[in-house]
Parts: sequence; C-alpha cells; structure tokens
Amino acid sequence: LKLQFLYLIGRRTTPPMDEEHDAATKVQCAFRGHQARKKTDQMKHNSQMLKVRDYLNEKKVYQLLQHLTSLVAYHRPDDPKAFLGIELKKLAANDKTDLLVDDDLDTIFDMIDITKQGFVTGSQLRHAMTNLNAGGGGKDKVKVDMNGRYNRAQFKDAMSAGLRTVNVWA
Repeated sequence: LKLQFLYLIGRRTTPPMDEEHDAATKVQCAFRGHQARKKTDQMKHNSQMLKVRDYLNEKKVYQLLQHLTSLVAYHRPDDPKAFLGIELKKLAANDKTDLLVDDDLDTIFDMIDITKQGFVTGSQLRHAMTNLNAGGGGKDKVKVDMNGRYNRAQFKDAMSAGLRTVNVWA
C-alpha cells in the first residue's frame, strides 16, 4: 500500500509489482469479462424476447386472452376454471362463444326499434353489425338487404350468424 501511495504522489516511477497489484489486475479482468458476458447475455435475452413477442402476436394470443377475460367478467361464473375450459373447447371446435346472449340481442333490437314498430331496416341492421364487428368477412359475410325490413327473430338470426363467424384465432 505504501508503494502504491508513493507511485501516486510521484516519488516512484514504476507501479508496484506485488500481490496486491496482481489481485487488482485479476479483479479488473474478471469485471471486464463479466461486463462482456452480461452484454452478450442481454443481447440473447432481447432476441429471445422478440421471438416470443412475434409468436404471441402471430398466434393472436393477446386477443384470445382478452376475449376469455371478457367472457369471465361478463358471465361471472362460480367456477372460472371450468367455465374457461368449456369456452376453450368451444373455440377449439370453432363453435360460438357468446359475449352476447339472446336477451342482449333483444335489448339491442329494442334500442334500434325506437318507434316500436316491430322491425328494423336493413341499414340499421348493417350498422348494428358493424358496431359489434358481427358482419363476418369474406365468404362468411352475412347478407343484408339494405332496403329490407327485419323483425326481431330475423334480426337475432342475422346478428347471431355474424357473431358466430367472427373468429380471430382461426
């Protein structure tokens, strides 16, 4: 330690070559090596994280979890695990998983049929389907006669058909 002090204040021209210096050099080398390994490990971690994120996006896992969470929050089952198991089986079979039940479709019909005439127009039906993303797409697109009239049963059939065809996980 005394030699190191003398070197620092300028009375000694060469650094001390003793066990302490060797130990300090080894610590510095180990630290630098640790930093390099840490940086490499971080790069590997980032690469793996990007692969996982891409996979989750590609398979639409976030949307699936959001849908399942919405179902649980809406239905509030006594046994959420069993409920989710049933819903996942429905999704696997490409079956309908409803956030909207029959009573909800009745309520929507009543909200649209404000004059209480017992029917809605085709444009009102198409607008409701668009708002609920229930129109289907491509070959599954639900046909709506824009000039036609739809009673409650026809409205519910069209809405249900549109909701059944929406499957973002296919």
